[in-house]
Amino acid sequence: MKVIFIIPMYNAAPHVKDLVESLQIQKNNNWEAIIIDDMSSDDTIFMVNHATGSDDRFKLIVNKEKKWALKNVVEHSLNVDEENIIAILDGDDMLCNENTVDLILNTYTEDSEADTAWTMHKWDINNINISKEIPNIPHVNPYDYHWVTSHLKTFRASLIKQVNKDNFTDMNGEWFKRGYDQALYLPLLYISKKRVFIPEVCYYYRINSNSMKHRIWKEQDQLNTVKVVRSRGFIE
Repeated sequence: MKVIFIIPMYNAAPHVKDLVESLQIQKNNNWEAIIIDDMSSDDTIFMVNHATGSDDRFKLIVNKEKKWALKNVVEHSLNVDEENIIAILDGDDMLCNENTVDLILNTYTEDSEADTAWTMHKWDINNINISKEIPNIPHVNPYDYHWVTSHLKTFRASLIKQVNKDNFTDMNGEWFKRGYDQALYLPLLYISKKRVFIPEVCYYYRINSNSMKHRIWKEQDQLNTVKVVRSRGFIE
């Protein structure tokens, strides 16, 4: 069992070095990283190649068409061997705990029913954390529960293969472009046998990332996506 980090990137050049180093300092080396550049217009690709060097645990994929984060994550998750664990790491963020891989692998190794697990995180502006536990009782529907499973989201690779693609697209069959955290993770949480909260700060979230331009309308688009995803619920 390995942790496979799937890392969508767009114009993340200023943060690539920190992200790569946050993986390389992990005490447990049982991980690999798939970095997907989604048509960046800055030096992201150069910075990835420079930072990763000859470290063959990193694989860089350069898109020739714009896919946005959700489609990139889902497509590459479906190709991961089922015995592995997938962890989502945004290209402008990083890990902030050298024991993160250990914590993830121990969670899934020690509990065979655990299908999803997330950690605490901290924001760059005030170190706030909104991640908490979701009660593992039948009547608690993740679609109706407040969003507490941000920001380092992990799941068994076998789990996403059980999710209908329609959960990731809008009413016109178009992949969601914003609000991908919830569009991705709510279906996985819904079908999980057991959801696990890891009460350790492992993720550094740059809420004011340089890649986030025109924040106001993008945040509105994100809210619209979340509203659609939550109101329609899980699609069998």
